[in-house]
Amino acid sequence: MSFTNMDSKEANVESAPAYSGEQPPSYESIFGKIKHAKETSDGNVGFAKAAMGIMCASVGCTVMLGVTMAIPIASIIIGASYLDDCPLEKYIPIYLVVSGSVGLFYNVFGIIKTTCCKKNTEEGAVEQEEGAASKLGTCLSSLLSCFMSAWFIAGNVWVYGSHSDLSTNSASVNYCHPTAYYFAFWVITACYIIIGLVILLSCCCCIALCFCVAADSESGLHTSYYPEQWAKGYITPIFKSNDPCDPNNYRGVTITRLY
Repeated sequence: MSFTNMDSKEANVESAPAYSGEQPPSYESIFGKIKHAKETSDGNVGFAKAAMGIMCASVGCTVMLGVTMAIPIASIIIGASYLDDCPLEKYIPIYLVVSGSVGLFYNVFGIIKTTCCKKNTEEGAVEQEEGAASKLGTCLSSLLSCFMSAWFIAGNVWVYGSHSDLSTNSASVNYCHPTAYYFAFWVITACYIIIGLVILLSCCCCIALCFCVAADSESGLHTSYYPEQWAKGYITPIFKSNDPCDPNNYRGVTITRLY
Protein backbone atom coordinates (compact mmCIF):
# COMPACT_ATOMS: atom_id res chain seq x y z
CA MET A 1 0.00 0.00 0.00
CA SER A 2 1.40 3.37 -0.97
CA PHE A 3 1.89 6.27 1.41
CA THR A 4 -0.63 8.26 -0.59
CA ASN A 5 -3.42 5.76 0.14
CA MET A 6 -2.44 5.58 3.82
CA ASP A 7 -2.50 9.34 4.13
CA SER A 8 -5.89 9.53 2.47
CA LYS A 9 -7.35 6.89 4.79
CA GLU A 10 -5.94 8.59 7.88
CA ALA A 11 -7.33 11.88 6.65
CA ASN A 12 -10.74 10.29 6.18
CA VAL A 13 -10.66 8.83 9.68
CA GLU A 14 -9.53 12.02 11.42
CA SER A 15 -11.57 14.44 9.34
CA ALA A 16 -14.12 16.61 11.15
CA PRO A 17 -17.80 15.67 10.90
CA ALA A 18 -19.93 17.45 8.35
CA TYR A 19 -21.47 20.71 9.50
CA SER A 20 -25.18 20.19 10.13
CA GLY A 21 -26.08 23.87 10.08
CA GLU A 22 -27.22 23.87 13.73
CA GLN A 23 -26.15 26.95 15.61
CA PRO A 24 -24.14 26.36 18.80
CA PRO A 25 -25.81 27.45 22.03
CA SER A 26 -25.29 31.12 22.71
CA TYR A 27 -24.31 32.16 26.20
CA GLU A 28 -26.88 34.93 25.89
CA SER A 29 -29.64 32.26 25.92
CA ILE A 30 -30.88 30.50 29.02
CA PHE A 31 -29.61 27.11 27.79
CA GLY A 32 -26.16 28.50 27.06
CA LYS A 33 -25.91 30.20 30.44
CA ILE A 34 -26.96 27.04 32.29
CA LYS A 35 -24.50 24.94 30.28
CA HIS A 36 -21.73 27.41 31.02
CA ALA A 37 -22.65 27.38 34.72
CA LYS A 38 -22.49 23.57 34.77
CA GLU A 39 -19.04 23.59 33.21
CA THR A 40 -17.63 26.22 35.55
CA SER A 41 -19.37 25.29 38.83
CA ASP A 42 -17.47 23.54 41.62
CA GLY A 43 -20.14 20.90 42.27
CA ASN A 44 -23.84 20.14 42.40
CA VAL A 45 -24.50 22.77 45.05
CA GLY A 46 -22.74 25.49 43.09
CA PHE A 47 -24.48 24.50 39.88
CA ALA A 48 -27.89 24.49 41.61
CA LYS A 49 -27.32 27.99 42.96
CA ALA A 50 -26.08 29.28 39.60
CA ALA A 51 -28.96 27.69 37.66
CA MET A 52 -31.51 29.10 40.10
CA GLY A 53 -30.02 32.56 39.75
CA ILE A 54 -30.09 32.34 35.94
CA MET A 55 -33.73 31.24 35.84
CA CYS A 56 -34.82 33.92 38.27
CA ALA A 57 -32.87 36.57 36.37
CA SER A 58 -34.46 35.64 33.02
CA VAL A 59 -38.06 34.52 33.42
CA GLY A 60 -38.68 36.05 36.83
CA CYS A 61 -37.26 39.45 35.90
CA THR A 62 -39.34 39.60 32.72
CA VAL A 63 -42.56 38.87 34.60
CA MET A 64 -41.68 41.19 37.47
CA LEU A 65 -40.77 43.97 35.06
CA GLY A 66 -44.20 43.80 33.45
CA VAL A 67 -45.95 43.76 36.83
CA THR A 68 -43.87 46.57 38.31
CA MET A 69 -44.60 48.76 35.29
CA ALA A 70 -48.33 47.96 35.10
CA ILE A 71 -49.20 48.50 38.76
CA PRO A 72 -47.84 52.08 39.03
CA ILE A 73 -49.63 53.09 35.83
CA ALA A 74 -52.89 51.60 37.10
CA SER A 75 -52.41 53.37 40.45
CA ILE A 76 -52.01 56.73 38.75
CA ILE A 77 -55.08 56.21 36.56
CA ILE A 78 -57.35 54.96 39.35
CA GLY A 79 -56.17 57.52 41.88
CA ALA A 80 -56.64 60.41 39.46
CA SER A 81 -60.06 59.12 38.32
CA TYR A 82 -61.47 58.93 41.88
CA LEU A 83 -59.53 61.78 43.45
CA ASP A 84 -62.68 63.42 44.89
CA ASP A 85 -64.70 60.23 45.47
CA CYS A 86 -63.34 59.16 48.83
CA PRO A 87 -64.59 61.41 51.69
CA LEU A 88 -63.87 58.56 54.12
CA GLU A 89 -60.14 59.18 53.71
CA LYS A 90 -59.15 61.79 51.16
CA TYR A 91 -55.51 60.65 51.21
CA ILE A 92 -56.23 57.21 49.70
CA PRO A 93 -56.53 58.49 46.08
CA ILE A 94 -53.57 60.80 46.71
CA TYR A 95 -51.64 57.81 48.00
CA LEU A 96 -52.33 55.94 44.77
CA VAL A 97 -51.27 58.83 42.53
CA VAL A 98 -48.06 59.60 44.44
CA SER A 99 -47.02 55.97 44.92
CA GLY A 100 -47.72 55.21 41.26
CA SER A 101 -45.76 58.24 40.03
CA VAL A 102 -42.77 57.64 42.27
CA GLY A 103 -42.82 53.90 41.60
CA LEU A 104 -42.93 54.40 37.84
CA PHE A 105 -40.07 56.89 37.95
CA TYR A 106 -38.06 54.56 40.20
CA ASN A 107 -38.54 51.61 37.84
CA VAL A 108 -37.63 53.59 34.71
CA PHE A 109 -34.61 55.09 36.47
CA GLY A 110 -33.48 51.62 37.57
CA ILE A 111 -33.80 50.23 34.04
CA ILE A 112 -31.76 53.08 32.58
CA LYS A 113 -29.09 52.74 35.26
CA THR A 114 -28.84 48.95 34.78
CA THR A 115 -28.65 49.30 31.00
CA CYS A 116 -25.84 51.85 31.21
CA CYS A 117 -23.85 49.68 33.64
CA LYS A 118 -24.29 46.61 31.43
CA LYS A 119 -23.17 48.55 28.36
CA ASN A 120 -20.03 49.76 30.11
CA THR A 121 -19.24 46.21 31.25
CA GLU A 122 -19.66 44.77 27.75
CA GLU A 123 -17.38 47.44 26.31
CA GLY A 124 -14.70 46.49 28.83
CA ALA A 125 -14.82 49.75 30.71
CA VAL A 126 -13.21 49.52 34.15
CA GLU A 127 -14.16 52.11 36.72
CA GLN A 128 -11.23 53.43 38.68
CA GLU A 129 -13.31 55.88 40.67
CA GLU A 130 -17.02 56.33 41.06
CA GLY A 131 -18.00 59.36 39.04
CA ALA A 132 -20.27 62.18 40.06
CA ALA A 133 -23.12 60.86 37.92
CA SER A 134 -22.94 57.43 39.55
CA LYS A 135 -22.89 58.95 43.03
CA LEU A 136 -25.88 61.11 42.15
CA GLY A 137 -27.77 58.06 40.88
CA THR A 138 -26.99 56.10 44.05
CA CYS A 139 -28.11 58.98 46.28
CA LEU A 140 -31.29 59.43 44.25
CA SER A 141 -32.10 55.71 44.47
CA SER A 142 -31.57 55.76 48.23
CA LEU A 143 -33.79 58.81 48.68
CA LEU A 144 -36.55 57.30 46.54
CA SER A 145 -36.35 54.03 48.48
CA CYS A 146 -36.65 55.85 51.81
CA PHE A 147 -39.57 57.95 50.56
CA MET A 148 -41.40 54.92 49.15
CA SER A 149 -40.96 53.04 52.43
CA ALA A 150 -42.33 55.95 54.46
CA TRP A 151 -45.17 56.48 51.98
CA PHE A 152 -46.02 52.78 52.10
CA ILE A 153 -46.33 52.94 55.90
CA ALA A 154 -48.60 56.00 55.58
CA GLY A 155 -50.73 54.12 53.06
CA ASN A 156 -51.10 51.26 55.54
CA VAL A 157 -52.45 53.68 58.13
CA TRP A 158 -54.90 55.33 55.71
CA VAL A 159 -56.19 52.15 54.06
CA TYR A 160 -56.29 49.67 56.93
CA GLY A 161 -57.40 52.32 59.42
CA SER A 162 -60.51 53.07 57.35
CA HIS A 163 -61.49 49.49 56.59
CA SER A 164 -64.02 49.11 59.42
CA ASP A 165 -65.81 52.39 58.54
CA LEU A 166 -65.99 51.84 54.79
CA SER A 167 -69.38 52.45 53.17
CA THR A 168 -70.35 51.95 49.52
CA ASN A 169 -73.27 54.37 49.85
CA SER A 170 -72.34 57.51 47.91
CA ALA A 171 -74.48 59.67 50.22
CA SER A 172 -72.66 58.52 53.34
CA VAL A 173 -69.89 60.47 55.04
CA ASN A 174 -67.82 57.26 55.18
CA TYR A 175 -68.12 56.65 51.46
CA CYS A 176 -65.12 55.72 49.35
CA HIS A 177 -65.35 54.48 45.81
CA PRO A 178 -64.88 50.69 45.89
CA THR A 179 -62.49 50.66 42.94
CA ALA A 180 -60.09 53.14 44.52
CA TYR A 181 -60.27 51.69 48.01
CA TYR A 182 -60.03 47.99 47.17
CA PHE A 183 -57.29 48.58 44.62
CA ALA A 184 -55.18 50.31 47.28
CA PHE A 185 -56.12 47.63 49.81
CA TRP A 186 -55.06 44.71 47.63
CA VAL A 187 -51.90 46.39 46.36
CA ILE A 188 -50.71 46.85 49.94
CA THR A 189 -51.84 43.36 50.93
CA ALA A 190 -50.08 41.87 47.88
CA CYS A 191 -46.82 43.43 49.06
CA TYR A 192 -47.09 41.56 52.35
CA ILE A 193 -47.98 38.33 50.53
CA ILE A 194 -44.93 38.68 48.27
CA ILE A 195 -42.67 39.38 51.27
CA GLY A 196 -44.00 36.26 52.99
CA LEU A 197 -43.47 34.13 49.88
CA VAL A 198 -39.93 35.42 49.46
CA ILE A 199 -39.11 34.57 53.08
CA LEU A 200 -40.70 31.11 52.70
CA LEU A 201 -38.83 30.35 49.46
CA SER A 202 -35.56 31.59 50.95
CA CYS A 203 -35.99 29.27 53.94
CA CYS A 204 -36.80 26.34 51.63
CA CYS A 205 -33.72 27.06 49.48
CA CYS A 206 -31.49 27.28 52.54
CA ILE A 207 -32.83 23.96 53.87
CA ALA A 208 -32.35 22.30 50.47
CA LEU A 209 -28.78 23.59 50.19
CA CYS A 210 -28.00 22.39 53.71
CA PHE A 211 -29.26 18.92 52.79
CA CYS A 212 -27.17 18.94 49.60
CA VAL A 213 -24.03 19.99 51.46
CA ALA A 214 -24.64 17.39 54.16
CA ALA A 215 -25.21 14.69 51.55
CA ASP A 216 -22.04 15.61 49.66
CA SER A 217 -19.98 15.67 52.85
CA GLU A 218 -21.38 12.34 54.07
CA SER A 219 -20.81 10.74 50.68
CA GLY A 220 -17.21 11.93 50.67
CA LEU A 221 -16.56 10.55 54.16
CA HIS A 222 -18.00 7.12 53.36
CA THR A 223 -16.15 6.76 50.07
CA SER A 224 -12.90 8.37 51.33
CA TYR A 225 -13.20 10.80 48.45
CA TYR A 226 -11.62 14.19 48.92
CA PRO A 227 -12.91 16.71 46.33
CA GLU A 228 -10.23 18.60 44.50
CA GLN A 229 -12.02 21.90 45.13
CA TRP A 230 -11.48 21.50 48.89
CA ALA A 231 -7.72 21.63 48.38
CA LYS A 232 -7.82 24.90 46.46
CA GLY A 233 -7.36 28.29 48.04
CA TYR A 234 -6.23 31.84 47.31
CA ILE A 235 -2.86 32.88 48.73
CA THR A 236 -2.88 36.44 50.06
CA PRO A 237 0.56 37.99 50.67
CA ILE A 238 0.82 39.83 54.01
CA PHE A 239 3.66 42.32 54.32
CA LYS A 240 5.87 41.79 57.40
CA SER A 241 8.59 44.46 57.47
CA ASN A 242 11.70 45.92 55.80
CA ASP A 243 11.85 46.27 52.02
CA PRO A 244 8.38 45.88 50.38
CA CYS A 245 10.05 44.99 47.06
CA ASP A 246 11.61 41.84 48.53
CA PRO A 247 9.26 38.82 48.19
CA ASN A 248 10.85 37.24 51.28
CA ASN A 249 9.34 39.98 53.42
CA TYR A 250 5.81 38.72 52.77
CA ARG A 251 3.90 35.95 54.51
CA GLY A 252 1.40 33.92 52.49
CA VAL A 253 -1.98 33.31 54.10
CA THR A 254 -4.45 30.83 52.57
CA ILE A 255 -8.08 30.25 53.53
CA THR A 256 -9.43 26.82 52.55
CA ARG A 257 -12.83 25.20 52.89
CA LEU A 258 -13.81 23.96 56.34
CA TYR A 259 -16.29 21.26 55.19
